[in-house]
Amino acid sequence: MTALKKFEKIESSGIWRADALTQRRDVIVTLGDATLTLLDMQERVLAHWSIPAVARANPGEFPAIFHPDGDPEETLELADDSELMIDAIEELRKAVERRRPRPGRLRLTSAILMMAGIAAVAFFWLPSAVRQQTLTALPKVKQQQIGLQIIAAAARFTGKACQAAGPDMALARLSSRLFSEQPSSIVIVPSGLTDAVALPGNHYLVGRNLVEDFETPEVLAGYLLAADLRSGGPEETIRDLVASASFSETLKLLTTGSLPQSAADHYAEAVLSQDRLNVIDPAIIPAFAAAGVSARPYAYAVDVTGETTLHLIEADPTAGQTPNALLSDSAWVELQGICET
Repeated sequence: MTALKKFEKIESSGIWRADALTQRRDVIVTLGDATLTLLDMQERVLAHWSIPAVARANPGEFPAIFHPDGDPEETLELADDSELMIDAIEELRKAVERRRPRPGRLRLTSAILMMAGIAAVAFFWLPSAVRQQTLTALPKVKQQQIGLQIIAAAARFTGKACQAAGPDMALARLSSRLFSEQPSSIVIVPSGLTDAVALPGNHYLVGRNLVEDFETPEVLAGYLLAADLRSGGPEETIRDLVASASFSETLKLLTTGSLPQSAADHYAEAVLSQDRLNVIDPAIIPAFAAAGVSARPYAYAVDVTGETTLHLIEADPTAGQTPNALLSDSAWVELQGICET
């Protein structure tokens, strides 16, 4: 966003708390391309926050307290000596707010009049036009919120998402490695899913077997990259959601900015129940190469004999190299127990 042009990469100290039950800890805060990165004193990544999804709990007061929108238990405190960082965050938040569509009476009236006129001349064209307008008007932060709504709806089939402070940080590091161009979240669920699926808002839902049944995180990474390729990317996931909603549900999303719960429930059920073929297309190899991840563990996880995935094994972009570890052994072992805590 243009507001970032005023700032070089900014860094400051802060105090971070993962949730209400964990102790506060000193962190290093860096402001990059529309993202806040929180690191510990050894410069290990603890969390990534997307600027569009950051809220301030105490406007005008110090120390300034920020949290992800919708999750007030995770907080970041910045003292008044971090004024440059605070001002940068506030200016970026204001820039996002100015650009965000604001549902209101005028917008609702205009939308109704517009759709009434279209219906008079092209009745069969209207549903498609409304869906396209919805996609155009839906900001990234709203897509992220919709993704969380779908994850909550999926809990009817998968059980409550597995969460723990240490494993959650490991998932954040893995997400940063695999999907560095866009803030993403990885959610492990205890049942109802045996692979990985991509959801709107750059969220990924993963079955616990992908962390419990394999010795290294490369298999999990492969299934995540496969889910991303299968979905067609973030734009396609939100397009699929809007396409699956009824006309009235889409209209409500357009005019109020809120996805009806019925649409979230229907989409979650459809995503979890659909047949998903394992991705063995060579087109996945560039994704492995970009992330610096070996394709061999994923290939053998898909086919233990390697016969149907031989082309992935032979095209492994890290062959003959020693790629950087995705996670430390201790972090992987801790992540394997995420659904047992």
